[in-house]
Amino acid sequence: MRRILISLIFVSSIFVFFLTRKNSIEYEISGQTMGTIQYNVKYISEEKRISKSDLDSILINFNNIFSTYIPNSEISIVNESEGRIKVSKEFGKLITESNIIYKLTDGMFDPTVGPLVNDWGFGPGNFEKLPSKQRIQELLQYVGFDKISYEDGHLHKKFKKSYIDFSSIAKGYAVDLIHDYLKSKNIENTYIEIGGEVRVSGVNKDGNNWVLGILEPSFDKKINLSATVSLANMALATSGNYMNNYYVDDSLFFHTINPKTGLPAYTNMLSASVFSSNCLSADAYATAFMAMNFIESKSILDSSSDLLGYIIYKEKGEVKTYISDELKPYIRIVEKTNSN
Repeated sequence: MRRILISLIFVSSIFVFFLTRKNSIEYEISGQTMGTIQYNVKYISEEKRISKSDLDSILINFNNIFSTYIPNSEISIVNESEGRIKVSKEFGKLITESNIIYKLTDGMFDPTVGPLVNDWGFGPGNFEKLPSKQRIQELLQYVGFDKISYEDGHLHKKFKKSYIDFSSIAKGYAVDLIHDYLKSKNIENTYIEIGGEVRVSGVNKDGNNWVLGILEPSFDKKINLSATVSLANMALATSGNYMNNYYVDDSLFFHTINPKTGLPAYTNMLSASVFSSNCLSADAYATAFMAMNFIESKSILDSSSDLLGYIIYKEKGEVKTYISDELKPYIRIVEKTNSN
């Protein structure tokens, strides 16, 4: 699969180029979803084929299934239930895909970590105080895919207190759903971005690969590019603990929770940008890598035929960068300028 993905980057199809030049109108649709998250969709076509209301309808339906902030969403109802629960095919797909990645990451990607995420103040509820060791141990008994199962369109929860939160994979899946919708409308040249997670297909209006930006890790909220990547037919997701954190007294707490310890993950990872053939996988692995260390993350990248990575990490106090070999020809590191 990796060779197929990379070969798509090498190929510059004359047919696609001239077709795109002929139909060089770029349509762009922007809006908000999942609360205040921005989305941006671009497509190349000879005429307008979709509207903002088309995309909003898909995303509203998505939120009604997966948003833990909506009390009557499907996932909220599931989280308040126990035993055998009938779920939608979309819900079942995320459970199935999550279980696969859960196993491949040795449990470091785990949407059932929701109870701990909430208690640490990164969920939909109000944050009151840091959880005690006793509270963490209590919640850990409800975490893990051995506490839930999915079969024949039904989810089975062993404990009512088990809580599922797909926020670490939802944006990626939503990107894929929009991509599939555009493809169903015979739109082949597309750029879809939701809250920083991106998937591109074909080429832009100039007949070139779409260019994607990767942000530099920054705890002071500055937005600087670390690198740009020129790719075709691939998805990108970036995760970093700097994106969501808070202070209590002099301690900094990160939003990535280690599902095995129940504690915020303290690793040498600063950010993980993962490329895959679909955004769901890219999003999930980028999340998992932030709970792992660099060696563990690199091992998964090296053993996968569908993943490439750009990782920024610390080693002996020094910031270092790792780039998958197959990605190197298509990535440009942004030079830092010193302001004196």
